Amino acid sequence: MRILILLRDGSRNGITTYNRVLAQALRSQGHSVSVWPQPDAPPAVQTLQALCLHPWSEPVLRHVVGRFAPDLVFVSHYSQARLAQRLRETMGIPWFACMHNGHAPRRMKEWQLLLHNCSGVVTMCRSMFNLYSALADGMERRVPVCLSRLPLEIPVGGFVAAYQANQPLTLAYCARLSSQKGPRCEAWLRAIAILPDTDSYRIRVIGGGSHLRSLSGVARELGLNVEFTGMVRDPAPYLSDSDVLTGAGYALMEGLVRGCAGVGLGFGGCWGVVSRTRLTDALDVNFGDHMPHPLPSDPDVIAQALSQAIALRRSGEAAEVGCMCRDWFDPHTVARQLVDFWSEHMPDRH
Repeated sequence: MRILILLRDGSRNGITTYNRVLAQALRSQGHSVSVWPQPDAPPAVQTLQALCLHPWSEPVLRHVVGRFAPDLVFVSHYSQARLAQRLRETMGIPWFACMHNGHAPRRMKEWQLLLHNCSGVVTMCRSMFNLYSALADGMERRVPVCLSRLPLEIPVGGFVAAYQANQPLTLAYCARLSSQKGPRCEAWLRAIAILPDTDSYRIRVIGGGSHLRSLSGVARELGLNVEFTGMVRDPAPYLSDSDVLTGAGYALMEGLVRGCAGVGLGFGGCWGVVSRTRLTDALDVNFGDHMPHPLPSDPDVIAQALSQAIALRRSGEAAEVGCMCRDWFDPHTVARQLVDFWSEHMPDRH
């Protein structure tokens, strides 16, 4: 199968990570995958390519796309979906939308209109599946919706060492410290400050962003000795040296598969500790990033979840959760499922 993946840009985020990991898995299974903008191209070239991935450029891109002759186009953003829709109309190439997030009501209505000639919608968690299934139910021609998973490159080493009695624990938060996740990190710091034996923990914030400086000030205000790594290209060494990781999405997934005890703290608030019995429920809402209703995110709630995660790490259950996550996020399983979905719903070309 020949797959053309269209992205909005080459910036490092969850959507580009998803498509990079998926492309690698598909290629390993014998499929031909082209990603635009090209991930390995210089930034200036990526920017130029991204500028062209809009509906207005379809008459020109038609010839370039024709040379690759894809069996399908896979998109994750609205502008690229509009381009894919035009390519379907002019070249007959089926397209599938990968929906990572929900949107405001007006944008959801625009997506619903756009999906009229889409061959299928892919979602990564139960809450997004429910959202887009409801959207599809309101369409004259109901678009098929797939409940898939987030694929992750599974590490072959760098796992968290088995807990030793009385060893000091490292509590870490990993995210881009933006206007949305920065306040979450501040609440996390304030939660640590009210934990019993706060001084016995090593505290680490992995990531950079606009809130980094203000968070450093919060740490000083609270009297916490915090290691701020800033933006790092590879968080793996910091994750494998952490015991309890707080976050959501790919940031938390990276820690869970290495054996960190996890606390879900996403856009929707504090989901809580990720235990064996709660893992499926956590996956359903992407660890709090895709909540159908808001959750509390005050320091008291986060402190309670941290206490439970610390106990999970000490008991050895975090390692068991890590094994379960490595099976769930296996990229080759995700790729095979998507190929089956694409094959089932791909219409005849015209």
